Amino acid sequence: MSDNNPRNDNLRLILLAMLVGLVSAVAGIALWNLTQGSSQKQSATATLMVLPEPKVIADFDLLDGAGQPFTLENLKGKWSLLFFGFTHCPDVCPSALYDLNLISEVLDESRGDEASQHQVIFVSVDPERDTPEKLSQYVSYFNTDFVGVTGSPEQLRPLAMQLGIAYQIEEHEAGDERYDVYHTASVLLTDSEGRLYGVFPAPHSAEKMAADLAVAIE
Repeated sequence: MSDNNPRNDNLRLILLAMLVGLVSAVAGIALWNLTQGSSQKQSATATLMVLPEPKVIADFDLLDGAGQPFTLENLKGKWSLLFFGFTHCPDVCPSALYDLNLISEVLDESRGDEASQHQVIFVSVDPERDTPEKLSQYVSYFNTDFVGVTGSPEQLRPLAMQLGIAYQIEEHEAGDERYDVYHTASVLLTDSEGRLYGVFPAPHSAEKMAADLAVAIE
């Protein structure tokens, strides 16, 4: 007997819409708490919400595309742009990574032969499907210098929570690879000491983000 009942499909869409709304609301509250008072500091184009004071990030333990540990130490020494998503993402993640590549090209071109002062980190919140190897291949499609990292749910949740990132994985049966992941679409900026410096809320403008990042790094 088929379960392709239009009423069931409509109910499922309603429930998913409610879930997306809940994730967005949680993310909005978390980001508001992080950036409260951010007007005290101004960015170049006002697309970057700068925290009144950089937020210290508790250490974490993830894995990069080579299967090597990726911890707080890996955020130190460079300014980092972090985006949380998943490789099966149909539009938001590819669009964000495309913009982040444009930003990297602009910044690297402006520095000439000097070493880059920033890095891009793509954090997958979908470790069930996104192995380190798959992440490495995925981010390399956009830029070979991008770093893809992930970890177990127990490793990812504390980091996401302290950074104000909300995400929810759609319920599914074990082994089923057809499911969605709902997540905050903001890009986070950490300074060269590995502290959360600011947030680029969606929607993003690569040109404006590059200008803001250049000012922050200077």
